[in-house]
Amino acid sequence: MKISLVAALAALTFTAHASADTNLAYLGQVAAYGPGIGDSAGAQYGGGMASLDSVTDGTFTPLGQQWNYGSVYWSGLDSGVTITLSHLASVGRLVLEADNNDDYRIEFLDRASVWRSLTTVETDKAEQGQNLYGGLLSTSIEARAFRISAYGDNHYSVAEFQAGGDRIADDTPPQPVPEPTTWLMLGAGLAVLGARKKLGWFSS
Repeated sequence: MKISLVAALAALTFTAHASADTNLAYLGQVAAYGPGIGDSAGAQYGGGMASLDSVTDGTFTPLGQQWNYGSVYWSGLDSGVTITLSHLASVGRLVLEADNNDDYRIEFLDRASVWRSLTTVETDKAEQGQNLYGGLLSTSIEARAFRISAYGDNHYSVAEFQAGGDRIADDTPPQPVPEPTTWLMLGAGLAVLGARKKLGWFSS
């Protein structure tokens, strides 16, 4: 069973206070990649892999819960999850609920749709089981999506991911200003059309 965001925020490892910004990853599209999804040693003793959309449902599992209960889990270095935001956003805070004893690499897809490295969350010193990690980024980023992979004990799991910040209202690329030659061609075309109409070149 998951607990509310309000109760869970008090246990954040790296932040001193909760931020009032919007969780832009809420109900974001989650996809798994790689051959190791759902394939972690000892998984038969867990509660079964959670649905992918639980990673962005806005709630956390109880702190310290076993890594393969209420989470999306995997093994191997070539597997993980991606979270696609509904809109380009300015992100200044991250929260990750994940298993301890691993390092989770977080990348982001920027405005130009290029994957870039963001941070590595080290969970080695945390209590056993699932814990919360996160905090303010040193510099806000513009992101369309996030990608999470891991290395460590080969038992990797993510139960919740949140990205705090603001939507970017208009991410449409600016239209180029027409060159002078373009304006001349447009003017010439309009002049020809005017002449054809005046001389009766249009069929009725």
